[in-house]
Order: sequence, then structure tokens, then C-alpha cells
Amino acid sequence: MIVAAVRRAPVLLWSVVLALLVGWPWLRDGLVLAYDMVWVPRWDLTRPDLWGLGSALPRAVPSDAVAAVVSSLVGSTVAQRVALFGGLLLAATGGARLVPRASTAARLAAATLAVWNPYVAERLAIGQWPMVLAYGALLWLTAELRSGRPRLHVVTLAVVGTALTPASGVMGAVVVLVLLARRGAGRLLLATALVTMANAPWWVASLLGSSLPPDPAGVELFALRGQGLLGHLGAALSLGGIWNGEVVDATRGAFPAVLLVVGVWVVAVVGLVARRGSLGPLGVLAATGLVIACAGWLAPGAMERLVEACGPAALLRDGARFLALAAPLLVVGFGRGIDVALGHARRHGLAAVPIVVGLLLPVAALPGLVSGVGGRLEPVTYPASWDEARTVVAASDVPGDLLVLPFAAYRAPEWNGSRPVLDPAGRFFPRPTVVDDRLLVDGTIVRGEDPRAAQVRVALSSDDPPRALADLGIGLVVLDTTAPEADEARTLVVGLERLGGSDLVVLQVPEVAVDRETALPARVLVGAGWSCFTLLLLVGVGGTVRDVGRAMRSSGTRARADESP
Repeated sequence: MIVAAVRRAPVLLWSVVLALLVGWPWLRDGLVLAYDMVWVPRWDLTRPDLWGLGSALPRAVPSDAVAAVVSSLVGSTVAQRVALFGGLLLAATGGARLVPRASTAARLAAATLAVWNPYVAERLAIGQWPMVLAYGALLWLTAELRSGRPRLHVVTLAVVGTALTPASGVMGAVVVLVLLARRGAGRLLLATALVTMANAPWWVASLLGSSLPPDPAGVELFALRGQGLLGHLGAALSLGGIWNGEVVDATRGAFPAVLLVVGVWVVAVVGLVARRGSLGPLGVLAATGLVIACAGWLAPGAMERLVEACGPAALLRDGARFLALAAPLLVVGFGRGIDVALGHARRHGLAAVPIVVGLLLPVAALPGLVSGVGGRLEPVTYPASWDEARTVVAASDVPGDLLVLPFAAYRAPEWNGSRPVLDPAGRFFPRPTVVDDRLLVDGTIVRGEDPRAAQVRVALSSDDPPRALADLGIGLVVLDTTAPEADEARTLVVGLERLGGSDLVVLQVPEVAVDRETALPARVLVGAGWSCFTLLLLVGVGGTVRDVGRAMRSSGTRARADESP
């Protein structure tokens, strides 16, 4: 046990170093807001959309609910730091666990590449913190299932970690099915039940919802994008290629960076060729991830027809997300390649060279990941006007939901450094909130899927918007007067009674006709899904705590034995 602890210590310490190199700005007070990363100081646990009972697709289920529950226990700032640093630490330690029999230098190299790659950088920059956490859990899941005797509680906890979003939940299912395909029908059946239960919160909510058909036009807009000299395929093979070019590191695709990326590939190929083993399942995972990632680029027409015929296939539109499935093979190859190089270098007294290469090559290939992804992820504090508006909303006894104007999905407020972020008002206020779910990508609007948001758009364009909003059950309107489109939005709510607020003005819609209620059967079914998720989470955490307790008792027994005469 002591030997194992000593063997793990360098990996743990290096993982902490990597996480701090990326996230040292997060040690400051405030919340990080960027694109899809929306955290609020106080979450309202009674909001139905938090649990998948809203009218929109449950894209943030169960991640938002997990964030809300943890925030209610330790505060939002601490909870967000646990999520961000936790994702990086899981990725680093999971990468090292993929090469358990390799040298310490090789495991450190695998940990480095597992964190320091475009996938992590781009998903962090676009604010997809649940995807980064799920990516780390996916590496742990892969490593555990490849071990001789997988521990059920570790597999369970890792599967729950991958289930934080619908897309990552699908990836977790793929990993389980591929890696257990040869272990008999019994284990495969058990694994299928495990994956189904872990992902129950979002798939149950999806089945019960009445969302609009997804927009096939999103296939091309969200497709894998080439990055400079790397092109499309090079970007994918290096775990990059996100659709939003604004979050891509400026050095990606430049000649020096491409040379360093090629260096990573060379080391990985050497490791995969020289140390043959049971890499077939990892190859299947990598091929699956690459095919999905490249489908929207290579065959957009076929993908569009698939999305039209099968709505859930819209999960595949942002195909670059599925490159997480290719990460284990690349990480294993890189770690083993450093091991091979180390064996040759030692014969010539040059052991330090492959060690330095393993630790620094991935970092040099992507320098923009350091310091909060090149300063993109800086903590900020919500202005006092937001708390003022929240107090007004909480005190109001007007029935109905809340509408945020201007009706647009993203904001770029000055208090957030003018960085784009999904409108925080959608989560900030203590009552169900309707926000626009359409996306503007390269000048093209991707149609939303929330029927309630579509109804609001029609109401706002009617001859009498206040009356139409009342008929839809909208009781309050929050007008962001600092937004560029505020003047236009103000004309839509002329005559509404002002309840309070300064920068965010709270308005009352008179004579609300509808007070929406979720049907009891839907609440029961969604509750059952959450019960499955919670049960598995408790099983995983309980088993982990038990293992830690055993390890501590064993270490204490050994220490006392060493001290006895």
C-alpha cells in the first residue's frame, strides 16, 4: 500500500500543477462566465427547468441541478471551482491511469497530454464545464474497464460523471459497451442497465417534453472546422476543430504549433507500434469519435437528413464534442512512446530528454491554455442591480413566468469584460424564466426548439404584446436596459407597471391568464429518473469513501507495526 501511494504521489502532484497552470485566475473571488458557462450566486432549487420539467430541451440536465445542489451546500464560488479544477484533476489522473504499468515519466506525460490538448482548451473556452468534467470521468471509466478487475463503485461513479450532459452520457455508454463487449452478455446487460439509470434525468425529461424539431441547418454550422495548416483532419486528430472559431487558440494552425503537434503524433505512433497490446477497443472508440466528428464536415447532406428523420440525432451536430472518445488512444500512445524513448535514452545517459519532452511538448504545442485559457476565463462579480432586481422578483406575488428582454440568447455585458455569455437572467431569478434559444452562427440563425420561446416570439411581434404575453402566462418582464437592443425592446412593453430595479427593470404584466402547472405523472417520472441518478451517485461515493478509509487504516496499521520494537 505504501509503495502504491509513493508511486501515485508524483502523478497527483503534477496533476495539481497542471490544474493550477490552467486555472490560477480562478483562485480570485467571483464567478467565471463565458458562453455556455453560466453560474449564479444563488440557485433556485424549486425551478422546474432545473430538473428537466421546463419547456426547453434538457441540455443542462443534470449538470445545472448538480451545480445548484452543490452551490446550496458550499456556495456558488466554491462549487464552480470544484467543478473546474475537478475536471482538470480528473483528466490528468485519468490519463495517467490509462498507462498503469508504465514508468513514472510515462504516466506524467500521459497526464500532461490528457489535460493539455485542444479539446480541453476549446470546451473550457466555450464554457462547457460539464463536458470537461465528463471528459475526465470518461478517461477514468476507460482506465477502470481496461483493468483486470474493474471495481463496481469506480465504474458507477465514472458513468455518473459522464452523464452530466446528454452528449457526454452517450459517449459514456459507447465506452461501456465497447470495452465490455467481450466480457459476456451478463456484464454487458448489467452495464446497459447502469448507463440507462445514470442518464435517466435527461432522457426521461426528453421523452416527456414537447420540443420543436431540431434545425437541420445546424449540421453545417456546428460541423468540425479546419484550423490553419492542420486542416480539418489534422484538427480532429489533435482533438480540436470546434465550430466556434472565436474560442480557438490563436497559435493553432501556425507552422511552429503544427510542428509541435506532429511531434506529439510521432511519439504517440511510436508508443502504439512499439508496445502492442489490447488496444483494439481503444481503436474502436477513437474511430467512432473521429467518424462522428467528421460527419458534419464530410457528409453534411446525409447528416441533415438524419436529423430531419430522427430528432435525437441532433446530439451529433456538434461532432467535435465526440473527439473525447479518441483521447484515450492518443494519451496511451503518447505515454507509451515516452516510455519507449526513455528506455533507449537511458542506454546513452540521456534519460532527461524524453522526460522533458513528455512534460513540455503538449504545453509548448498549446501555450494558450495557461492562465484561464489565455485570460478568457476571468472571475467577475454580478452588479448590485442584479440582486436588486432579484429581490423585486422574489417579493412579487404576480402569478406566471418571467420573460427577459431583449429577447436574445447571448449577452456581452461590460461588467463581464464584454465577453459573450448565455444570458445569466435565464438562471438568476427565482421563478421559471423564458429566454430565446435561437443561436446566431456566422450570420445564420439556428432555429430554437423550445415551443414556449417560439410562442413568445410570436407574441412580441403581435399588435398588443402585453396582452399576448399575459395569454401565455407571462407575469413579469425583466428589461436589461444596458443591452444594445434595449430601446427596441422597451417599445414592446409600453404601458406595463414598473415594480422596481435600475439597470434591470422589473415590469408587471396585468391580468395573467395562465399559471402553468406541470402534470403529476411527468413529475413522478422525472423524479424516478433522478432517484436512479442519485442512487448510483451514492453507491459510487460510498464505495470510494470505503476504499479511502481502508487505505488509511492499512497505512496506520503498517506505521504502528514499523514503530513497534
